[in-house]
Amino acid sequence: MSLKSIAQLLPFSRRISSVLVCETDGFTLRGAIVSRSGDGLVVSYSSRSEALEFQTAVTEIVASVQKQGWQGKTAILLTPGALSTLVDLPVAPNSKRPPEQMLELVRWELEPLLMQHTTLWSVGRILVGLGYLTEAQATEVLDRQQGRKGVEDASALDVYSFKRYGEMAIEMGYITHRQMEECLTRQAWLQGSGDEIACGWSAQPVAKGQTTDEGQYPWLVCGINQGMMQQWASAFAESRVILQRVYPLVGCAATASELSANESGDQLLIEAHAGLVAAIRVVSGSVSAINLQQSTLKNTLDACLEAFHVLIPPDVKAIWLGSAIGESDGLEISLTSMLGRPVNQLSLVSSEVTPGMFGAARHLLEMEGAARCCGVSVLGPTVPLWQSVEARAIAAGLLLLLGVGAAETILQLRQNLAEQEHEEITEQATVMDEAVGRVQVQIDAINKLKDSLKARNEEIDLLKTRTDLLAVDAPKRSAFLQALLIELSSITPDDMVLERIEETPRDGFRFTAWSLSEKSAQQFVKSFQSAMDPYGLKVVEVSVGSQVGRLGLTGYILRLRLDKQPAPTATAIDVGKT
Repeated sequence: MSLKSIAQLLPFSRRISSVLVCETDGFTLRGAIVSRSGDGLVVSYSSRSEALEFQTAVTEIVASVQKQGWQGKTAILLTPGALSTLVDLPVAPNSKRPPEQMLELVRWELEPLLMQHTTLWSVGRILVGLGYLTEAQATEVLDRQQGRKGVEDASALDVYSFKRYGEMAIEMGYITHRQMEECLTRQAWLQGSGDEIACGWSAQPVAKGQTTDEGQYPWLVCGINQGMMQQWASAFAESRVILQRVYPLVGCAATASELSANESGDQLLIEAHAGLVAAIRVVSGSVSAINLQQSTLKNTLDACLEAFHVLIPPDVKAIWLGSAIGESDGLEISLTSMLGRPVNQLSLVSSEVTPGMFGAARHLLEMEGAARCCGVSVLGPTVPLWQSVEARAIAAGLLLLLGVGAAETILQLRQNLAEQEHEEITEQATVMDEAVGRVQVQIDAINKLKDSLKARNEEIDLLKTRTDLLAVDAPKRSAFLQALLIELSSITPDDMVLERIEETPRDGFRFTAWSLSEKSAQQFVKSFQSAMDPYGLKVVEVSVGSQVGRLGLTGYILRLRLDKQPAPTATAIDVGKT
């Protein structure tokens, strides 16, 4: 097993293979599942939501892709609320400072730029983007609010100066209160509360022939309002999905494979989106310049041309175009015509995903060209490996393994000595075992003899029992039966017949007789009881009833039982006496 394969088994080193990439322009939310497939990317599922609340939009997107079969837990977001730019920092790419120091340096450079960027998403611009105001109406409302048009005296100017833009637009009859509420809700997608900003950064190596200020190095940085990022993270968390990073709406397409294939050349990427256009100059595989143009109040083509001319000259060898969905129709042809040179369209794996979404996915999945993109980690700046808890845990584990190895060496030596003593003890134990075996054989012989004597004694006891039965019990029983018959013969009257005598182990002796008269039957019972008293037997269960007997004579049937059983053997005697 290689070191790389071992590292992949560690929980913190496993690479993400599938991610939910979401993109919003402040009006809609688009999502798609982008997965790694070899050296490329594939799109598995996609969804779109136009819900007014961004929390509801996130819930709809996650529910849709999960219904289609996605089972992942990681997501990233592209939003115009994030800003990416290039700054010079006194930090060499190969000598990074601790994350806390880097955060302060980046925040110092990025904070004023982000504040200026946030003002792009004013109420007027959002109303124009929603289609509730035309560009002329938006300008007219702003002029009137600032007293440049439609104000007759100074007192009115004071009144108007305290009115908000939305209130002025409602008063002028251009929008309704409901449309204004929708505008403010959409503004929450792009602006957050608080002044804290979260940052990310990526070093951009200086290409040969390029010059920079002494001690200054180019860094690609990204920033977003901390409160807004946490709101988005909470919205994803409600759907049990982890929002890992946030990226700017334009700029991420610079990781495209087409730019990586020609890293030695000087290239220019124009990434056009609804409301924003970014021109990114790439020299020798690194970002060397960025220009951002807001295009809400101008058409996309003009914004692309303006962004292009800001970064030209010097001239570039190739021009690439990455357009948002719905923005690419005719834009490539128009730019080619206006610039007088070919403009190449970035290839797309799916029509449901923008080049920026692909670029952000390539950055998260650490694919080729990822350094040309920058995002903000929701969990904070990435700590260097040697400072991470996991790395320190591994170092502690290695020290522990060394200690265990030394202990095992000592234990091995002691084990060798113990094995020698064990062999000697084993030899002595073998001798003792042989002696014990011989003794055990004698004990087994004695036990067999004892078992034989026990069996012989059992046979003798059985023979004695049989002898007692034949010599004592049988004569006694024979005498008792003989005496019983003699007594019955002597006490049975002439008008009575003994029909049956039966003996059972449970009931003892039972007698059945028939008499011509009831008196004779009663007299027989008394006489029989007197005859049985010397034997300790008692006449019980006596019953007398009328019944026709032999020869068709009317008489009485007599039944009785002796309550003691003299022997277990059952006998039946039929006696006929007239």
